Amino acid sequence: MKHLRDRYNIHHSAIRLLKRCQKCILPETFPFISFDEGGICNYCRDYKETKLNSVENLRQIVDAYRRKNGQPDCVVGISGGRDSSFGLHYIKKVLNMNPVAFTYDWGMSTDLAVRNMSRLCEKLDVRLVRVEADINKKRKHIQKNIISWLNRPELGLVPLFMAGDKAYFYHAKRLRNEVGAGVNFFCENMLERTDFKSGFAGVPPYYDENHVYTQSLTNKLKITLYYLSQYFLNPAYINSSIPDTLFAYASYYFISRDYYNLFKYIPWNEEEIITTLRNDYDWEVAEDTPSTWRIGDGTASFYNYIYYTLAGFTENDTFRSNQIREGMISRDKALELVDRENEPRWESMKWYCNTIGIDFDRTIHTINEARRLYPLDKL
Repeated sequence: MKHLRDRYNIHHSAIRLLKRCQKCILPETFPFISFDEGGICNYCRDYKETKLNSVENLRQIVDAYRRKNGQPDCVVGISGGRDSSFGLHYIKKVLNMNPVAFTYDWGMSTDLAVRNMSRLCEKLDVRLVRVEADINKKRKHIQKNIISWLNRPELGLVPLFMAGDKAYFYHAKRLRNEVGAGVNFFCENMLERTDFKSGFAGVPPYYDENHVYTQSLTNKLKITLYYLSQYFLNPAYINSSIPDTLFAYASYYFISRDYYNLFKYIPWNEEEIITTLRNDYDWEVAEDTPSTWRIGDGTASFYNYIYYTLAGFTENDTFRSNQIREGMISRDKALELVDRENEPRWESMKWYCNTIGIDFDRTIHTINEARRLYPLDKL
């Protein structure tokens, strides 16, 4: 383990030397980034502040779907993470709706996430519907695709590891019809855009003012062509996971986004969210990171290690940069936070590797030796 930590420290020292935007903290390795004469990046120059609809407008929406017979009037997607957990609390306690909570277990939800969801729903007296995939099959698909990736590491293909969870959108829509509810609520934090993931596939960022997870038709085509080219270059991806990947692609990109996003109506306040969850619902946090983001997702520690090691940043850098642009935190504070949040979550990564059946040491070594987007020879 010491040799892995030592190697990480070498990468970390080199990453500290990367040129970063003078307003946000995005580095020069970020896809499609450019800097002006003052060192300000194009993402800051082009940024559009989040504009919220009114809470009154939200109340009018939910009033139209209320059912007075005690039956469920909405379905709320939850993952055990902070935003969806707070969202369920808000919809039940503040909006006085009668929700059904829905989660999709594809084999990568952590025990922590399961405990948080169970405790939350019990205290709110909300029914939790847990749709389970064929978990062994899903984990086998992840294993095959990661082994293929390790033979030819490409940053643009990392999202393939998470393809198995995209059926979430399909099942949420199906469940709404089954329980007779009129509307679905998701709790997408608009600051959590991670356009760099498709950016590494050659796809420029796409802005949707209402949703986080959308792409233009042109970008969808570019993503398709990129994946086809990579499958041609690395035929190991042509395996039993393909039907599942295609279904995920269809669910993610072609199922209509006919749900309401709670955080387009109420402001996202990190302190309020964490305080509410910790005090009212005994919400657990992870032991191996100071961050409360993505701690219920068993894949996050692994793919963020890849992005950090090979590109010099993670989702945390994009999230904190958006907070800077919104005037929520200072640049110095953001740098301080990501310096801790980007530290490897070794135990979580071990759990991930063991769960899908790949060798931890060999996998991390391969990632450490893969082609990086920054040099080490400046040290």
